Amino acid sequence: MPKTTPGFKRLNADIREEFFKEFAKRCIEEGVSKKDFLVQLLEKKLFKDSKK
Repeated sequence: MPKTTPGFKRLNADIREEFFKEFAKRCIEEGVSKKDFLVQLLEKKLFKDSKK
């Protein structure tokens, strides 16, 4: 059985520690999971830019 839901892809990346700390801090401040935060960020950035 795959680890991801059908129709989804797993995101895996190595990032610098200071970026990860800032990312985790923002997740806590907004009260969302890291997964939800990334999804919101990507949707906002990708779909906002595609409407121009």
